[in-house]
Amino acid sequence: MPDSTPRVEVVGVGAATWDDFWLVEEFSADERVAPALNQLSMGGGPVATALCFLSHLGHPCALVDAQGEDLTGSLIATDLQTAGIALDHLQRSAGARSARATILVRRRDGARQIVYAPSTTGEPVWGQRENDLLTGARLLHLNGRHEATARAAVQAAQRSAVTISFDGGAGRYRDSIRDLFLASHLRIVAWEFAQRFTGQSELSRMMQALLEPPAQIAVITASTRGSWVATPEMDMHHQPAFTATPLVDTTGCGDIYHGAFLHGWLGRWDPIQCAAYASAQAARNAQGLGGKCLIKLISQTQEWGPKCPLPTTPGQE
Repeated sequence: MPDSTPRVEVVGVGAATWDDFWLVEEFSADERVAPALNQLSMGGGPVATALCFLSHLGHPCALVDAQGEDLTGSLIATDLQTAGIALDHLQRSAGARSARATILVRRRDGARQIVYAPSTTGEPVWGQRENDLLTGARLLHLNGRHEATARAAVQAAQRSAVTISFDGGAGRYRDSIRDLFLASHLRIVAWEFAQRFTGQSELSRMMQALLEPPAQIAVITASTRGSWVATPEMDMHHQPAFTATPLVDTTGCGDIYHGAFLHGWLGRWDPIQCAAYASAQAARNAQGLGGKCLIKLISQTQEWGPKCPLPTTPGQE
């Protein structure tokens, strides 16, 4: 009987969320009532956002995650489906709560205050259907969420010789995910994650440690200071940050950076070109409200589709 398992390029293991964004004039520590300048809601989560960006640029993607059978879970599933993400491996649990966050964004500088209700669904189950999903894929994308599931995914990827990408976000390092990171080939991490993982504070030493086998590419990101990319064969290159004009909201910029960089990698671009494209797209995302506002722009105008030229003028730090 022919294999009917859908083939995808990128399989992600991560936790998707539902985010409510409120643009406000100012934060307050005191009790008060104030009007919002803008409000919108959309799906979020580091791996999910990166996959949504990749999907909009033409890469078939699937997410392995667990959601409740609540309204929030339905909103998340609909959002992912609209973005083109395969939902066959989005496992729903009756009686469980899906993750939701309220994000206040300050107009003058894009600063954020976040309040969230975590999911109670537990981890998704990795089984034979997920093994079949990964067979023929080019990339497995992780960020350390759903640890047991991610370990099973890593083992399956290693059996199938699938490249593993790891997103090491700021404030997300923990010792329990070292093995997942050490199994990865494409390593894009925040400065703080790199420091904690390597035990180093000097850039070249951090990069040297991140490039230990089986690493193929390592990237250290540092917000407005830009990012640094290197390979075992290529010396470290600094990519200046692009300026977001206007700067509205930095939510999701790191996730878009990952998606954009992986888009370049899937297209066999040079690592320096990947970093330039990723930096530019992250800045574009900061020009609007919401973690996936750039994806909304793509959906409406196709302005930043896969054939767009690389920006050539970096912003000043």
